[in-house]
This record gives sequence, C-alpha cells and structure tokens, in this order.
Amino acid sequence: MANVANKGTFATYSGANLNEIFYEPVFRSEDIMKNYRVITNVKHKMNVFTSAALKKISQKYTSCSATSGSTQFNIDEKTITAGRMRVALEQCQSEFEGTYIEEMYRNGVDVFNLEGTMLADAIVNRAVKGIASDVVRLAWGGDDSTANYQGVTGWMKLMGDDATVLAARTELSAVAPTAPTAGESLSLLRTMYDDAPAALQQVPATDKKIFVTPKTYNSYLSNLEGTSADLAITNQQDGLLVVKFRGVEIVPMYEWDTILADLDPAMFLRGGVNGTEGACYCAVDNLIIGSDVTDPEGSFKVFYDDLEEKMFFRGYYKLGVQFLYPSLVQWGIFY
Repeated sequence: MANVANKGTFATYSGANLNEIFYEPVFRSEDIMKNYRVITNVKHKMNVFTSAALKKISQKYTSCSATSGSTQFNIDEKTITAGRMRVALEQCQSEFEGTYIEEMYRNGVDVFNLEGTMLADAIVNRAVKGIASDVVRLAWGGDDSTANYQGVTGWMKLMGDDATVLAARTELSAVAPTAPTAGESLSLLRTMYDDAPAALQQVPATDKKIFVTPKTYNSYLSNLEGTSADLAITNQQDGLLVVKFRGVEIVPMYEWDTILADLDPAMFLRGGVNGTEGACYCAVDNLIIGSDVTDPEGSFKVFYDDLEEKMFFRGYYKLGVQFLYPSLVQWGIFY
C-alpha cells in the first residue's frame, strides 16, 4: 500500500522553516447529530416500524351500538442495513527523508515511529476530516455498487426508487439549469414549500431543513443582500451563518457536488437529462442514520508496527440510512 502523505512541491531555498502545516479546508455540510435522526448500536440490520395517520374516526352518535368503525391504519416495516466501512492508511518515514520534516522525526531506534510528530498530526487531521465528509457523502449518494459509493444505499437512491417521492418532485424550468439565477432559486424554494405534503407543512420550522446544492444556495443568498424581509432570515448562531427560508434553515450540501459529478441519481434525472442543481425539503426526524458508533469520525486508531517500520491509521464503523415517510419530504430540481 502506498503512503497516504506524499512529498509534494518543496522549495529549494534552505532558509528558516515554520514548524506548522497549513491544512486545506475540507468543507462538509453539517454535523450529523444536528440534521438527522441518529440511531446507534446498529450492528448489521435494524427494522424500524412506521405507523400511518388515523383520520376520520369521529362519527355522529345516534344510539347505543356495539358496532365499531371500519377505519384502519397501516404499520409498515423498513430496514436499515449498515454496511461495514473501513479506512486503511499507512505512512513510511522515508517519504520525507532529506526534507526539513525529517528534522522533527524521533531519534535512534524510534526514528521510524512517526507517532507524536507533525507529520502524524497532519495524517490524523486529514483522515478525521475525510471520514466526516465521507459519512455525509455516502448517506446521501451511496448506491452500493459504484466504486467509492459501496456499502451504503443512500437517501438519493432510496427516495429515487420511491414512486410517491419521485412523482411529487417539484420541477422548475431555468434558463441555465446548471447555474440558476437568484430569482430562479427563490422560485424553486417557494414552489417546493407550497407543493410540500400537508404533513410536512405542519412540522414545526425548527424541526425541518432545506438541503440545497451550493450554487443554488449562493444564488439564493443574492436575494438577501441589502434586504431585511421576513421571507428569509440571516443571522449568526454559534458563530456560523444561518440562512432560513420562511423559518426553515437552509443547509448547503457541498458533498452533493461530488455525488452529482460521480453519479446520476434518479432524483436529479428528468427526460433522460441528468441535472446538477436542486434541493430537498425534509423533516429532520424523517432521515435516519444507523451506525454501531455515535461518532464515525472518531472511531479509529493510530499505531506503529516495528516489523514493517510504518505507522498505520485504521478506522472501522458501520453505516446505513433510511427515510420513513414520503409525506415528510419534498424534492425540487431545475431543468
């Protein structure tokens, strides 16, 4: 297996060196504990049961009677299948021999052990951020067949295979579907909100999210510049920008760009054309993540092997997703 950290471009000037590595940001959309319902201790499969609404059971009283009403409701079963996920990385100290980074290695017989060095810290930092991004990418885009998307069947495929969800999808014509304007982005959110099932509309705004592609999110922000309308509220929460539409938080999904570049999910397919811009309006509790750990990005270990003279990074966790009700989700795309 190759080294996870490779020597890139190194300057030839042998002056002073700063004992710090600057990390390229790894953008991920959110904290999974905040935007989804997380069920822990899922070893392989877990059955979840949904109960449909019971309506129109009140009738006019006429006389004493032993007859019961005929109205019924269904209890359905859905399964969360948690795929076994593995992260396997390794590093040999020889990659950076002859560079300034070698000055930070250990001494003597421990020179091959990178634990506690700046290089090891960089590997752990990159790996943890990468796992966090992968969890969201797989949860939405996993198709259990394509390379880098195996082991999990994600929400896009699950909902794309659901005839009710797909038929209710909002479709909005745009001049350039891959680059919607501010007005088009606003129109999409309005139409999705208005077309959403009654059950979803009745969920409190704080218990719902609107997940959107980054371009749609950025173009929507143009509607807010220089305005203070109640239509959309922008404020600071815990130091982060929070954008809302009619009280519902809008979450930019950076991982969707990666998914849509790699795959052609049915949720973005219309008339044989694969779209790249859209949104998902959904109740938080309708999206379930099942895992055997509470924090996949923290489920790893780092160790040094004297025999192979390498440092190893190993992460193991199980991941599966499911959605509960078609009546609690509304998709929208541009075409």
